[in-house]
Amino acid sequence: MKDTKEIILKTAYDMFLYNNYEAVTINSIIKTAGLTKGAIYHYFASKEELFKAVVDKYMIENKIDIAIEHASLLNLIDYSINKVKEGIAIKLVSSGDNKSLPILHVSLILAAFRYYPGYAEIGNKFFNNEVDKWKKVIERAIEKGEVRKDINAEVVSMNFIAIGTSIVPIILLGCSVEYSIEMYEKQMKELYKNIRV
Repeated sequence: MKDTKEIILKTAYDMFLYNNYEAVTINSIIKTAGLTKGAIYHYFASKEELFKAVVDKYMIENKIDIAIEHASLLNLIDYSINKVKEGIAIKLVSSGDNKSLPILHVSLILAAFRYYPGYAEIGNKFFNNEVDKWKKVIERAIEKGEVRKDINAEVVSMNFIAIGTSIVPIILLGCSVEYSIEMYEKQMKELYKNIRV
């Protein structure tokens, strides 16, 4: 039974990703997944509920880190770089390495803002948690003498986050995914180099 739910979620994710929200119907998901109407309605009462479950699984859950303690700022940077590499690789493998994937992903995010009540609040909470995580690690790095004492932890944390948010626009401008990841890693390491002791 758990496999059936996973099939439904994966099929719905692909359909919402490659089509606009309005174009996807429960019947089209049933047909594509090769399941019965009863199988879908056993888990999800409506298209809206299924869409929320897709967003929760593929766009929210995979971005939430369980409270991981980072020994140093460099450890958090390396961890972040690896998460980006793994996340993009998984999306590319599951999408068949589609070059339009970043655009489709942005489109799905915009649909979530429109069709998922409370999505903006979830995003805001996630963003604030990210800022707090980076800020705390940077403050500890200052205390331990890993980075300079004259830096503003909040501003630097925003700089690290801004580097991460630049990946999709770089891809949208026509750069390869590989180049975008390479630049992300170089920018993260260069910023670290400029603030370390």
